[in-house]
Amino acid sequence: MKYTIAVSGINAVDNPGPGTGIAQSLKESDLDVRIIGLAYDAMEPGIYMDDLIDRSYIVPYPSGDLESYINRIRYIHAKEKIDVLIPTLDAELPLYIKKEQVLKSMGIKMMIPEKVAYRKREKDNLREIAENTGLVVPRTITVTSEAEVSEAVKELGLPAMVKGPFYEAFKTDSVIEAVHHFHSLAAKWGFPVIVQEYVTGDEVNLVGLGDGEGGEMGHLAIKKMLITKLGKVWINVSIKNQKIEDAAKKLVSYLRWKGGFELELIYNNKSDVYYLIEINPRFPAWVYMASGCGINLPQRMVKRLMGLSCETHSHYKAGKLMVRYTSEIIKDISDFEKMTTIGEN
Repeated sequence: MKYTIAVSGINAVDNPGPGTGIAQSLKESDLDVRIIGLAYDAMEPGIYMDDLIDRSYIVPYPSGDLESYINRIRYIHAKEKIDVLIPTLDAELPLYIKKEQVLKSMGIKMMIPEKVAYRKREKDNLREIAENTGLVVPRTITVTSEAEVSEAVKELGLPAMVKGPFYEAFKTDSVIEAVHHFHSLAAKWGFPVIVQEYVTGDEVNLVGLGDGEGGEMGHLAIKKMLITKLGKVWINVSIKNQKIEDAAKKLVSYLRWKGGFELELIYNNKSDVYYLIEINPRFPAWVYMASGCGINLPQRMVKRLMGLSCETHSHYKAGKLMVRYTSEIIKDISDFEKMTTIGEN
């Protein structure tokens, strides 16, 4: 049986979304799938990657009118008969959580966290999560004004990290710089902005999948070896570490997490401490790394939603390397014109 899977985040650029990695994972699985790309801009490379994305549609930005967004999904569903929709961007999830039952009534299945679980893993609530998973959170202060930024920096010391509620984080070496980043992040992503103690060490991440009932459906951990200026993984290596694997299982159990997630940690080998930096509520852009190591989480998600049996193990080898690279696709200008004029191709 062929399944139609809609995937967002197909912006495979220097700050890549997870969509193309999910599409590649599904195309290489034992499922027969059609991939529908949900794009926000006609320039998103995934639109033109015919080997991964079978058909693409422009959708409104999730920060706009909610009903316009859902009506666009309704239109796409009428044409494509979507079986499963996989949201991949943080800014989309509040919308989909709010409208999950509406999409379910259309026949569209999703595996996304409950509202309470989603809220508990936000950056300003990480201390509670850490207490229940055996990890440590750097000292963190949420701010909504310049005065609070200044006070936070004085309390935490310099350097410090200034972070947006959804995306982006900047190391700052002065109060003036911190205030600048505060205004930039607030204008782009809203409040609260987070000021956090700066910690050093190896960057370690884990991708996993929760079944919504407290059980884990697989995970894979990596160590970043090379990152871009935006902090995105360019080269990583698979690792095995019982402490962070146990923490992931406790997290899924504690939150009864449903759907994909990513733990971002920093390991300080001098203190032998794993600092929990973020919990991303969806698959990361490097999710294909797990699939390449035998832990195909997008495949497991779709199978779970469609009532098919699927593996839940996390048996993989340490020492597997993922290397990103750039490539080029030659397309006709008419493909771009279709996306900019009628919003589908």
